[in-house]
Amino acid sequence: MTEETIVQVFWNRVATTPDRTAIMHKVDGTYVPVSWGEHGSIVEQIAAGLTNLMETGEHIAIMSQSRPAWTWADMAVLSCGGGTIPIYPTLAPLEVHYLVDHSDSVGVFVENERQARKILDLEELPKKLRFIVVIDGSVTGIETRVKCLTWDELLKSGEMTLFENPKQLSNRVESVAPDSMASVVYTSGTTGVPKGVMLSHRNIHSVCAAMSQLVGFEADDLSLSFLPLSHVYERVGGQFLAIYQGLTMAYAESMELVPKNLVEVKPTVLNGVPRFYEKAYQRVQGEMRKMPAASQILIRWALALGKRAEKYKQQAPNDDLVRQIYRQELRVADRMVFSKIRKRFGGRLRIMVSGAAPLSDDVQSFFNIIGMQIVEGYGLTETSAPISCNTPETNKLGTVGKPLPGVEVKIASDGEIEAKGPSIFSGYYKNPEATSEALHDGWFRTGDIGEFDKDGYLRITDRKKDIIITSGGKHVAPQFIENMFKGEPLISNILVHGDRRKYITALITLNKDGVASFCREHQIAFDDVDELTHNPKVRQEIERLVAKKNDELAQFERIKKFVILDADFSAESDELTPTFKLKRKKITEKYQKLLNDLYDVSDLEVAAHE
Repeated sequence: MTEETIVQVFWNRVATTPDRTAIMHKVDGTYVPVSWGEHGSIVEQIAAGLTNLMETGEHIAIMSQSRPAWTWADMAVLSCGGGTIPIYPTLAPLEVHYLVDHSDSVGVFVENERQARKILDLEELPKKLRFIVVIDGSVTGIETRVKCLTWDELLKSGEMTLFENPKQLSNRVESVAPDSMASVVYTSGTTGVPKGVMLSHRNIHSVCAAMSQLVGFEADDLSLSFLPLSHVYERVGGQFLAIYQGLTMAYAESMELVPKNLVEVKPTVLNGVPRFYEKAYQRVQGEMRKMPAASQILIRWALALGKRAEKYKQQAPNDDLVRQIYRQELRVADRMVFSKIRKRFGGRLRIMVSGAAPLSDDVQSFFNIIGMQIVEGYGLTETSAPISCNTPETNKLGTVGKPLPGVEVKIASDGEIEAKGPSIFSGYYKNPEATSEALHDGWFRTGDIGEFDKDGYLRITDRKKDIIITSGGKHVAPQFIENMFKGEPLISNILVHGDRRKYITALITLNKDGVASFCREHQIAFDDVDELTHNPKVRQEIERLVAKKNDELAQFERIKKFVILDADFSAESDELTPTFKLKRKKITEKYQKLLNDLYDVSDLEVAAHE
């Protein structure tokens, strides 16, 4: 079978390496391996069961936390010739209803009865919905308006179908073509109503092929999956790439337990977002500050040495002399310091990928120095995840690498990044107006501003729609300024504001662990860490930090005033996307009064009339 669709890739993988480990997941507190043969058997039964419930080309939604059943359901839907609609389980009932209804989903896989209730408790059901599959628990008494069945019931139905009509599924598998729609992925929506991005098997397959060509994966590589599979980054760069390469994928128990799972699983490959790496960096820095003075001196020496070596490596990547000069000292630093830090992350990580948002150079440099290399990439839902990526061999700080093989990238006259190639989506589902705005002559307008450096590496400046234009006409890139604060131990989040205003302001949230460590270090007494938001000495330290960063900025880019918020931004309060990007519109609306208070009345009046 030629591999042109992700379905063909999956079933070839099952046939050629049935005894190798496909996935690992926790059962009764222990990670249990599942072979490719077992993996395929479960998908086969679920898919066969689905052939009795759906037609080729129909859509099925999945609303669950990331887990093996997510992957089994996804591959089953695709094997039936259907399209998967990923839905975040954190969404509210009305949001879920909109996505199921707009996507014309005929069925939904839900994690449990509570998730099912998000659909069933509303007065009006999505128009085309015919059935719901509950992964955990029973369906007794849930609903009579649509067919409800359990995961086990679907498995048994599939087993019977395979016995009675074995060709029913194989015919569906053979009908899947490269241009068949694999998924409609709704954008997380930092602003506005979510749009359904149509991705084909060709789109996904091309990205997996390109990434495999760029990154030197090994036969025994193991990845830990902790990002939501509802997001295209983890689904393509984690799940589908693991299938394409034959990697083992272990599922983390939860975001909170990732540090524990890293030590248990000992992965070699990791997909993360900047927020994850920033938190890990802050945690390591906090632990270092608690160590005895002698240990801190040793750590500072090792990091300073590593920083010098990393700097020369960036400047002269192919200079063997540089490697030789630092080799002996770095071995000592590695044995005494770096290897001990790596053990906290399992000790085997070779490649860590960062995407979905800009990564701080300081954070990336730190992990590169200690031997846990982060390669940053860039892509969007509309590009099936990455269109450019650094590699372990050619990894340039401050950039998102060079375009993937087969992908063309150009910078428009206004600085917007445009992309063209086999991974670019075909359009937005049932939204021709938005499609015509985004695509022209095969080129996709990304909405991001960027530039190529002299070596052909792509650098992202900001989102086009996020660019601030001050009342003086100056253009300010908020992400660039916000990125300067990432990894700072006292700061958790920062949002830069100032469109049509005389100057730049900011909302700042504190990293409670970092602030508590700072206060202990400086003998600042406190009873409750929450009260430190209003502590004058903490405020003074944040002012010092802002002033220091301002020195690196042009006059019109500098933060003139800021407010420290009592609570951090979160996905639960609808201020962050599931991949921890700021929802600027939501945050600005929520804190409008606080932001207005940072400007004088005359400035607000001018802005209101512009």
